[in-house]
Amino acid sequence: MKLNSDIRIITKRLILQPISEKYIDEINKNFTKEITTYMPYDPTGNREDTINFVSNSIENLNMQKEIVFVVLDKITKNFIGCCGIHNINSESVEVGLWIKKDLHSNGIGTEIVTYLVKFIEDRFSVNYIIYPVDEKNIKSRKIPEKLGFEEFTRYTKPKNKTEILNTIEYRKYYNN
Repeated sequence: MKLNSDIRIITKRLILQPISEKYIDEINKNFTKEITTYMPYDPTGNREDTINFVSNSIENLNMQKEIVFVVLDKITKNFIGCCGIHNINSESVEVGLWIKKDLHSNGIGTEIVTYLVKFIEDRFSVNYIIYPVDEKNIKSRKIPEKLGFEEFTRYTKPKNKTEILNTIEYRKYYNN
């Protein structure tokens, strides 16, 4: 599968398209401390950090290492969040997402992961898909559980210098 900036995933309510500089300010504004509570990131609010994130994401797409998407409302084209297929290799890929706080609990996360999984199944040949999530993030844990992922392992991961995340790694297996 050749990844490129023309890829689009259209869902019932959403458009997933590769990240671009156009969304730097939306990402910077919405990638907050509250959004990253259960993620191994501490946003700085510094626009330069977001510029670097977008630039690195585009470079990784070009190198076929990952594809980071912006998530847009299908009708209004308003920014909703980001998602991605990460750590692409012949054995596995990892999926992840974040959405704006005011859009939580509307099934958007499940819709995103459902379509990412379909995209992966149609275009990649992997043994499994990984979905890591902090054990306290109950709403996000429900997504892989609904979609047939199995708990594989648990481990700790540093969030920052003082906080630790207790991660559950879910996997969806394939017989290739």
